[in-house]
Amino acid sequence: MLRVRPIVFTPNLDAFTDTFTALGLRQVEDAPGWRVFAADSGHVALHTAEQPSLSFSFEVGSVTKFARRTAEAGTAAVVVDTADGPAAQVTAPDGRTFLAYEAQLADAAPVKEGLAVMPIWYTTDPAAGAKVFSDIGARQRISSRTGSWIGFVAKNGGLVAVHEAETDGTQLAFEFTGDITVLQQRTPAATILIDENYGRSLRVPNPDGGRIWINEWQEDLYGYTRDTGS
Repeated sequence: MLRVRPIVFTPNLDAFTDTFTALGLRQVEDAPGWRVFAADSGHVALHTAEQPSLSFSFEVGSVTKFARRTAEAGTAAVVVDTADGPAAQVTAPDGRTFLAYEAQLADAAPVKEGLAVMPIWYTTDPAAGAKVFSDIGARQRISSRTGSWIGFVAKNGGLVAVHEAETDGTQLAFEFTGDITVLQQRTPAATILIDENYGRSLRVPNPDGGRIWINEWQEDLYGYTRDTGS
């Protein structure tokens, strides 16, 4: 059991709420300084903070079973106590850590049309990052033949991806299955870019600065390999 739920730490909680709502996400949790939104696939959380940042985070059926299976697969994982209760802490070979929390999860069918949460991990070693996602139970769905991009799907909703880069980092992104101009009509400040390598993508203003990327589902697989099950 695995669902993607990155956490956006931000001083602009209301502005992010407006952006997510415009994109069609549904608010499913609301507490002081904490909000969670559901996309058509996957969740994304907002947490009040003075400094903006993004943290990978997941939801699982049992943190104990998740930690054990992840460790058995080859990636360090232990159960830890947090302010929000027990969580499984995963440690990647480069020292990056992220948490998985228990939640009631149901199987999620692949999104035929709609928006999927897809945080991106930028790393100098995409193969190592891909192994971490594989070890936690995500299934590889598409990869570039050069190995610079490897995308995964979580059984209970959401996507994650590893992207080769000169420096490590994370980025909030989404994938849209359908005509991406539909989303542009909801967010007039957004712009569509066409890239010969990645197809069309929508760039939505990020309340903390920069842009949120929304990639259109790839039809053209030139230079890529798609898992037959995705």
